Formats: sequence, C-alpha cells, structure tokens
Amino acid sequence: MDNSTENIGFLTVNVRTSNGAIPIENAIVNIYENRGFDNGNGDFTNSNGYLIYSTRTNKSGQTDKIALPTKSSALSLSPGNFHPFTSYNIFVSKEGFFDSDVINAPVFQGITSIQPINLIPLSEFSNPADDIPDHDSRFVEIPDTDL
Repeated sequence: MDNSTENIGFLTVNVRTSNGAIPIENAIVNIYENRGFDNGNGDFTNSNGYLIYSTRTNKSGQTDKIALPTKSSALSLSPGNFHPFTSYNIFVSKEGFFDSDVINAPVFQGITSIQPINLIPLSEFSNPADDIPDHDSRFVEIPDTDL
C-alpha cells in the first residue's frame, strides 16, 4: 500500500475568546511543520518550519478538518518508539486580538485532533506592545512527551 495516503491524521482548530465563550470568525490559522533543533547547548528548541496549510475559521470559530501527514500508528506497537504521532506548530491571528502560538500539537494517524485556542482581546485604546511588554502574542507549548 502507498504510505503517502495511509499515514494521514486530521486536525481541527477551534478559536474562541479568552474564556472560550464566543467563537472567533475569520481568524487566520497557519499550520507549520515542527522543526525542533538542538541549539548547540543540548537544549531542544522549537521553531516554525515550512508553512504546510493556511485557512480561516468559520462563523463557529472552527477550521475545516485538515488532513496532515503523520507517522504510522504501528510505531506504538514496538518498544523504543516514543512518538507514534507527528507534531505541528499552529499560529493564529485575528485583528483586535493578541496572536497565539501552539508548539508541538500532536496529530495521530487516522484520528482527528481538536486543538482549542483562546485569543485574548486587545484593549480598546492600546496596541499589543503596550499591554504585554516586548510581546505581541501568546505562546503555548505542549510538552514533547514520550508516550
């Protein structure tokens, strides 16, 4: 069988206001290949890789189901294979809100992963640099754990 069609997982991103109360329509959702690297000090650091998919949320604050390449679930059947999934980085932006990054969002073969993202509204008379010094986004990292 052709592994290119067999090793597919799915991702849906739900974007809402900071308390999850109101869906955010038309937010830009970018999915990046996770390209972690060793910075030379033995520290594993994540960085956005290639843009794989870009979409916008609907009136319910959700993206369509996005098909993404992933590792085979058969890897979980052998000892020593710690990651039977593929991690992706997600960047979400919408005018009037702080941007949000999610690092290491796992996608498993044949399963739809649902990633909730809560955006924080900007103050009415400010810009992001005034509200959070030296930052204009919210950063969330999902630990890269051994399963």
